[in-house]
Amino acid sequence: MTKAFTTPAHQTQIAPDLYLRSVLIAAEAVLAHLHPRAPLRFVCVALDGGVTFAAQPHPQALAMNRGLLEDVVLVALGRVAAARLLAVVPPPNEGGRDARALLASALTQPEEAEVQEAYLAVLEARARATLRRHWAEVEVVAAGLREHGTLDAQATAHRISCAQGIRRTLLN
Repeated sequence: MTKAFTTPAHQTQIAPDLYLRSVLIAAEAVLAHLHPRAPLRFVCVALDGGVTFAAQPHPQALAMNRGLLEDVVLVALGRVAAARLLAVVPPPNEGGRDARALLASALTQPEEAEVQEAYLAVLEARARATLRRHWAEVEVVAAGLREHGTLDAQATAHRISCAQGIRRTLLN
């Protein structure tokens, strides 16, 4: 059962489209930060440009390494997963990585291609579960995006670390 997250009461002063855009982009950045693999290292995250990755994943590496493929596709599904958690229509892929194309390029066997949609559904469910556990980090990064417009990788990592520290303090 998917629990829909609602906009907190203190967020009502922010334009809903700005809030939603910042949260969806922040979700992808947080997922990328939580999966420390080379193709998921990002340079910056911006409200107007999304997540800018340092390098593109190599299709042959994705085909040979299933764990890498799953992590890259899971991060690419970050905006869609966050949209589903918020019970809104997932946005079109605006310059971000196309999860479906990444997965299709790595699945070489006909049997794998037959189950591509189910595979995407499983990876999206994993992305939603991860985002649920790290929603505080998503909100903190989104607030930084609304405040500054752009965050580099170091500023994003700092905000995520602070949110995790606060959660650890509150739960102890």
